[in-house]
This record gives sequence, structure tokens and C-alpha cells, in this order.
Amino acid sequence: MIKKYIRIAFAIIAFPLVFAGCEVFGLDLQEPYDYDYEAGTYDNHINMTVWEFVQIRQDLFPILKEAIEYAEMQNMYNESAATYILLTDKAFNSTTSTDLSYFQTHKLYERPGDETSLYAPISMTQYPKEQVKEFLLYHIVKGAHTWSNLPAEPKWFDSYASADTAKVNMYLIKDRNPNIVFNNFNGHYKSEIKPRTSNLLSTSGAYIHVVESWIDRPTKDIFK
Repeated sequence: MIKKYIRIAFAIIAFPLVFAGCEVFGLDLQEPYDYDYEAGTYDNHINMTVWEFVQIRQDLFPILKEAIEYAEMQNMYNESAATYILLTDKAFNSTTSTDLSYFQTHKLYERPGDETSLYAPISMTQYPKEQVKEFLLYHIVKGAHTWSNLPAEPKWFDSYASADTAKVNMYLIKDRNPNIVFNNFNGHYKSEIKPRTSNLLSTSGAYIHVVESWIDRPTKDIFK
């Protein structure tokens, strides 16, 4: 009986320390949507369209917003039966070598053909408009996919981009910290890309998953 009380007392003391430790070490506890006290569940409705969400969250999406406007794709971010993989600035401009951000892996020539003149852009507007458009379309998947309907095994889904290989691999990993995984296939530049925030539901019925790494399309060899 004494041991039981000791364990309870320890748990009471340790619980707040664990949460404090998360804040101290920079592991911010994220609450992606409000709690619905009547339903007893978290409310994942953002009460706006995907495009409105991108515009209002300029702490996360300034580069993405500029890219969408540059490609003249604002209307594409109001689809209903779709899944939007929204990229934060980190996916584009991180200079950390392990992040392999889009700008660092898609450098441009200041002088064509001169390897010494390669530089990392600072904006998606420095790339051809069609390239940016296809890039954005690849990060929009046909069909509304989220935790409740994704399989536990990798599955390919069509994106809105052109070409036969414009498919996105998604599945729900079920472990201690379940989450969605994108394009976890052999040859992808990064493995087990997961969203920082997922399952956000727009007014059009489309789902949003916020990701800090861009995803690359597979080659034809993957489907052989």
C-alpha cells in the first residue's frame, strides 16, 4: 500500500516536469486545433478555405503563398475532394544539410554552364512558372485522405500533377506516436516524411497536412 502511494506521488510530481522539460528543450507541445468540450474531442475544422488558411498563416507559408500567386493557382486551393500537403518555409529555404530543402537541392546558375556560379534561390519566382506549377500540383492529392481513411501499409494516390509518375505514397504509421508518412520509398531523397500538423479540415471538405519537407515524385522504375 505504501509503495502504491509513493508511485502516485511520484507521478503527480513528474507529470508537470515532463511537460516543462518539453518547453525547456524547445519541444513545443502543439495543439493544432481547438478542443470541443461538448463533443469531447478536438475540433479540426479551420473554418476557412485552404487558400485562406495559407494567406492567414504567414508565420508558416510566405514562400508557399508567393509560389501559388506566381503560378496563378489560387483557385486550385479551394478543391473539395482533395488532400493538401502544405509546405512551410523550412521545406524551401532551410540551409541545414540534413534538411535538403528545395532551394538547396535545386540551385540555379548565375552564369549558364559555370559550376562555380551555382546559387540557392530565395524565392520560387526564380524558377520557370511551369516548373513551380507542377511542383505545387504534385503536393495536392486527389481525394480527401486523413487518419480515418488511410491504410496502414504504403499506398499510391494520384496527385493533380501531370505525368504517369505523379503519384504520392501515403500511409498511417501506427506506433507509439502514430502519424501519416509521405513518399517513404527506396530512392526518395528523405525517408519517413511526416507532418508537423495534420488532419485539418477546410470548409470545402479538403484535408490539410502541414509538412516541413518537400516531397519528390517517384521514377518509372518504382512502378515496375
